[in-house]
Amino acid sequence: MTDITRLDESQLDAIISLHHDVIADADPTLVASETDAFFKDHLADCGKTFGIIQNGSLLAYCVLGLPRPKDPNFGTDQGIADADLPLVAHIDGVAVRAECRGHNLQQILTRHRMNEAIKAGRTLALTTVAPGNTASLINILSCGLLVRGLKEKYGGQRFLMRADLTKTHCRYSQEDVQEWCLATDIECCHRLLDAGLVGATYRKVPDRNSVEIGWLPDHCI
Repeated sequence: MTDITRLDESQLDAIISLHHDVIADADPTLVASETDAFFKDHLADCGKTFGIIQNGSLLAYCVLGLPRPKDPNFGTDQGIADADLPLVAHIDGVAVRAECRGHNLQQILTRHRMNEAIKAGRTLALTTVAPGNTASLINILSCGLLVRGLKEKYGGQRFLMRADLTKTHCRYSQEDVQEWCLATDIECCHRLLDAGLVGATYRKVPDRNSVEIGWLPDHCI
């Protein structure tokens, strides 16, 4: 199920259909709804789109944004210097058919996009995740992207997450953590970010569909 292929315009309708299927079942405050033009542009013009196809059916897709000089760039939200904006890659939308979930496909597709970003000459992987989107937050943290900001975006609060693709992904133990905070405790997350801490790992909260984020000082990353 994990053979990943680059998609082209012949799969555009299937991508859009799967996107709308997933959006229809999702909390609109946790996921972003994209336009048909977004998907068309990210097949070639300003990114690449990959998918998992089985027996002619699209089971999952993921979008890698490779913003051009005049394209919107997640780096502006994160205070990336103008000179470094051409190094940014967006870990953009992903969707997996409901019957195919539980096989770690989102994390597999995220790692694939990070490798493709490196091939494209990008060294900064950036994305946004809603604090209440537990599955996405776990997957993105597991791939080494760190919480470096939090702001109102796409109709709700979004973590601003980043990985330096020139560095080896470090796995942080619970002993490394300076403070734990529920991902959905917006006030606490802002306080820790303002104190110069970075969200680097997670632990699941028993009996709740949520996680706590483990925060470390930036100089320890």
